Amino acid sequence: MSRLRVLVFMGGFSTEHDVSVVSGIGVVRGMDSSKYNIHPVLIEKEGTWIWSSREISPYQKENFSEMYFRSLEGPSAHRKKAPALSELPDVDIAFLALHGKWGEDGHVQALLEHWKIPYTGCGLLASALAMDKIKSKQIYTSAGILTPAYKVLWRDTFNGEALSCVANELNFPLVIKDPLGGSSIGVGIAKNMDEALAICEDLFCSSESLLFEQFISGKEASCGFMEGEEPFPPTEMQMTTREYFDFEAKYNGECREVTPAPFEQDLTKKIQSVVENAHKALGCSVYSRTDVRIDDKGNVWAIETNTLPGMTPTSLLPQQAECNGVSYTMLIDKIIEKSIKVKR
Repeated sequence: MSRLRVLVFMGGFSTEHDVSVVSGIGVVRGMDSSKYNIHPVLIEKEGTWIWSSREISPYQKENFSEMYFRSLEGPSAHRKKAPALSELPDVDIAFLALHGKWGEDGHVQALLEHWKIPYTGCGLLASALAMDKIKSKQIYTSAGILTPAYKVLWRDTFNGEALSCVANELNFPLVIKDPLGGSSIGVGIAKNMDEALAICEDLFCSSESLLFEQFISGKEASCGFMEGEEPFPPTEMQMTTREYFDFEAKYNGECREVTPAPFEQDLTKKIQSVVENAHKALGCSVYSRTDVRIDDKGNVWAIETNTLPGMTPTSLLPQQAECNGVSYTMLIDKIIEKSIKVKR
């Protein structure tokens, strides 16, 4: 049986570049060499793409790191800014270990479709909708999925009076987000007007608009969904030194990730139902992961859906799959097998 030829994309232009590289390293190391001919591709922050026309050797796969790209040399090595995708090795599918803007928002998906290269995960429309937290909340609401009340303010018309009106309607604490941010970057929770103004000033430096969201007091969880598979168990995020699941909590060990979450069976099923409904409402394909909050009455509120969730061996989705008897390598296989069958 011939091996599938796979590009593994990692890096990208977003603030989640480094997280994406860690996901990509995990995927390459976790792939089954007997099934795949692997070609890693690094997209650097300034736009240079680095790859080799040769597949990686078994030794390179087992010891794969970002240093692989620095060590490439000779006629098989390529470093090019914004290459035509026809220059990349001819493959059966691209595995997307990208996160955030450009990698997860439909841009690279559109590029791959233009060059007729199959890819893993959600299509370009679902990717764009899920990345835009304002659009995704509108879709949640239209599908009958609970999501916190929200308002949007724009940088060119922003002033203290507009912020005060939002705060009076949604109350403090007030969640403030870059609607196109990711990985809990570009998020703040304000307890008063002074904090809200400071967060807005910071976020408006890089964002045209900001999403203001009602804070839902209660438990925080995240749950993956994979089409055609047994529902994944949710993970509860139990804060240690942080107030909520921000970047530091997610990546600097300031949160206990408890998988499976110690919830009653009825609550677990309710979370799984919300996550599946969010996946379908957004038009997602193959797999996704949705973050939720659970209030004191047991209501489950959808916060956001990730179309390319973290894929390090210890990321939430692999943790949840492991609870269902799906190893990290098996999870990669399932993502590839299901994605190849998707009609774009």
